[in-house]
Amino acid sequence: MTTRNVCGGWLLAALIMQALPGYAESKQGETSMTETTQKISASEWQALEKKRVVFGHQSVGWNILNGLERLAARQGIKINIHEQRTAPVLTGISHFTIGKNGDPMSKIQDFAAAIDAGAAQGADAALMKLCYVDFDATTDARQVADSYIASLESLAQRHPDTSFVAVTAPLMAVQTGPKAWTKRLMGKQPRGYLDNARRAEFNTRLRERFLATGRLFDLARIETESTGKLCTVDVEGKAVEALCPELTDDGGHLNERGQELVANALLNFIDSLPAKQTPK
Repeated sequence: MTTRNVCGGWLLAALIMQALPGYAESKQGETSMTETTQKISASEWQALEKKRVVFGHQSVGWNILNGLERLAARQGIKINIHEQRTAPVLTGISHFTIGKNGDPMSKIQDFAAAIDAGAAQGADAALMKLCYVDFDATTDARQVADSYIASLESLAQRHPDTSFVAVTAPLMAVQTGPKAWTKRLMGKQPRGYLDNARRAEFNTRLRERFLATGRLFDLARIETESTGKLCTVDVEGKAVEALCPELTDDGGHLNERGQELVANALLNFIDSLPAKQTPK
């Protein structure tokens, strides 16, 4: 094959790749990231000092807490973050791991059991976060969402002095580049696309139920929008949110940049929550 034919072949391949659905999303990752982490205001830190927040989570939850601690250290702020399953005795964040990764129902049940045993007694708010590993292409996301919503609503009835906050499921960065384009040419979905589609179904249900009430911390939206661009992929003609690749080093967990962006957003969210009016 001549050099001219080789170059022509690569040019044709490049043109085909640009025409494929999803190409625009992958190219966005090459743009420079917008600086969005801002210095936390005194009022936001004070909000955390005045409220008791309970947080049930797994590994991405640790990422977020690490981000909080790093932001506080940078500004010379002392914050209270305690790992415990008992009633919080100090303001700040009381947290514990829940259930088993890959088994979302175990997390929903474990969180409810911990709350009923007193883990949120006297708390202003309690948040439950599932993980990206709790969803794959075969997950019945609507069923998981319905169970999650029903559990939070039931907890809210049993513990009316605490606001129970839903958290959208974190996402994963998806396969891009030549391998992804080749799979699309073959009529296959690249790695991670369908998994994120199931996470999106779960997140949509949570947004429908909780967004208007102010009881939703939209982690997924932060992961897909906070770099200054929208990170989505095309799945069967629908734009599906994905974790922006700049925010992760392994495709799922948050790197330092991602940790701080989400921690920043969480502080802002906590600041927006009303404090309890009853004595603690």
